[in-house]
Amino acid sequence: MFLIAILAMNYTLMRPSPVDLLFIGAFLISVFYLMLFRDKLVARRTVFLFLVLGAWAVSYFVASLPHVGEPFVGFELLAKSFAISIGFIGGFVAMSWDRRHFETFMKVYIASCVVASILGTLGFLTQNGLLTWDGRAKGLIDDPNMYGSFLIPAVIFCAYLMPRIRGGKLLLLGAMGIILFGILLSFSRIAIVAALLCLFAFIFYQNRANPRRLVLMVGGILAAGVALFVIASLTSADFTEKLLDRLTFAKAYDLGEDGRYGRYLQVLPMIVQDPIGLGVLQLEKIFPEPIHNIWLSSFVNYGWGGGIAWLTLAIGSVVVSMRNYRRTRDDIPIALLCSLIGIVLCASLHEGEHWRHMWLLFGLVWGMDVSRAGFVRPGAPRAVSKPRRATP
Repeated sequence: MFLIAILAMNYTLMRPSPVDLLFIGAFLISVFYLMLFRDKLVARRTVFLFLVLGAWAVSYFVASLPHVGEPFVGFELLAKSFAISIGFIGGFVAMSWDRRHFETFMKVYIASCVVASILGTLGFLTQNGLLTWDGRAKGLIDDPNMYGSFLIPAVIFCAYLMPRIRGGKLLLLGAMGIILFGILLSFSRIAIVAALLCLFAFIFYQNRANPRRLVLMVGGILAAGVALFVIASLTSADFTEKLLDRLTFAKAYDLGEDGRYGRYLQVLPMIVQDPIGLGVLQLEKIFPEPIHNIWLSSFVNYGWGGGIAWLTLAIGSVVVSMRNYRRTRDDIPIALLCSLIGIVLCASLHEGEHWRHMWLLFGLVWGMDVSRAGFVRPGAPRAVSKPRRATP
């Protein structure tokens, strides 16, 4: 059911979405599994993740209490709660996974993103209003920026699986090309940059001991990128115009006193003056658009408690990933971390609080139990439980 939910993440046009019910179903099955097998215990990291997510949720509930009677505020609180619950559910389900399970998840996530990319590409070519926004591909996902960030982990997972599968490398290369094309057609500037940065970072890490292979892979990806650009330019007359229009660090809505970057500076005094936070949907009464930055939004909307909870979650995810890698010398923690960093980079310039895939990646990072068979490398130190003192 958890993997079916991953496939269903292609569709986010409803609130609550069917994918929310699937994730909740997977959580209930996992709870039943723990009750059935008494030797299975909840990992400490998963408990800590629950506490951090809970602190973030309590912060936005407390900040929003004075406004809970206003239109859409109650629904917004419910939507946020559904979204962040996926982080805890992801960590809860992944506690019992070994390498095989994580690799199966990666394959299903890639399949889900291939479907999303095909829908987005068809939407762009036909300019279907359901599958595009402002002429940009989005598939059946809310907006192009969410769509582009959703595809980033699949690119990293393709790079991870490439040297590990014997057959089907061409299929995997084709999937990577389709997904990269989907990111390109989203015309999300940060999604394109984050995807390339995280992909090249992971490739450099994975092939650091083999310079020849590294050069071949980087050259192949660059050649594929040029080919995709040429194909898109020949296929659609709107592509070049849209790309040139988006090829800038700052659009008109980014500049000015009430622009995106101007709002960043204006909310800093608000954070200092209001430790409780404004609450959900309150900043829109001051500015024409939301803050579009999850770091600042957590502080200004949900107070110091929400901001500290977000910083703990973000920095803690890097620490947990590095500890997992040190214990295993395995590529999976690095692949998950690169995927998460790509999404968080996108959320740093957009309203990413409702992005289910972001919370899912947080859950998988924290839920990974490196003591499972197939993770800890031979000779690596294992945690040894101290013998209990005998009672007289």
